[in-house]
Amino acid sequence: MQGGQTRSRDFLEGLSFVLASRQRETVLAAVIPGPKTPMQVAKQTGLHLPHVSRALGQLVRTDLVERVAGQRRGRLYAASGLGRAVFGELAEERGDRIVAPMIRGGHLRNYHHWVATHHTSTAADEILIGVAIEARFGDGTYETIRRMLREEAKNFSSAKRLISKVIPFTLLLELSPNAYSREFNHGRLEVEVQGHRALLKNYDWISSPARCAAWLGAYEGFVQMLKIEATVTKVACMLRGDPYCGYQLDW
Repeated sequence: MQGGQTRSRDFLEGLSFVLASRQRETVLAAVIPGPKTPMQVAKQTGLHLPHVSRALGQLVRTDLVERVAGQRRGRLYAASGLGRAVFGELAEERGDRIVAPMIRGGHLRNYHHWVATHHTSTAADEILIGVAIEARFGDGTYETIRRMLREEAKNFSSAKRLISKVIPFTLLLELSPNAYSREFNHGRLEVEVQGHRALLKNYDWISSPARCAAWLGAYEGFVQMLKIEATVTKVACMLRGDPYCGYQLDW
């Protein structure tokens, strides 16, 4: 993990604290442009006033937001320097979910690179993705797709951008849904971290054996990039009727 900037403990704790609550993130975002009263934040965000007041209190206690003027109902709140830094990190990692293409050209370049490296440039020019690659070079188990994504994970720009940051592995996992949003405009990724285990849940996408193998290989590749000894296991699948495709990391 070379090339990243070392972050302070306060920054990392603040980032983790905001990531743990969508309401805290929403309220912090509301006061980034300038000071607001709790009522103004409630109207802007659509959150109930008690929820806004609670989130503001939590953000104040963690030095992410400051009380800048007023008394009680008219009190104004603004993001602190630390709060702005944390929100800036979140905004940078999230990217623009609206304009991100469903499959980036970089994805196809990665697939082309792998086929050309292990077979020939001519074959790479003839093959596109997924099932076609498995049909041409695999044995029907989709292990070829899994291997391809494991070896090409290092070439995905959002993954490289995220992994370059010198922050704890668990925090990287919590930020990974933002990296997902930079790569895709369909589906969503949710991550649950507990101890030395994480569950990565892919929702709202079209599952297939090739795609399931691709995600399994991609997650294995991302872990290898970090030089962390871990296992990745498929534990849920939409093809079996589960609400998401789930991948469990143990390290």
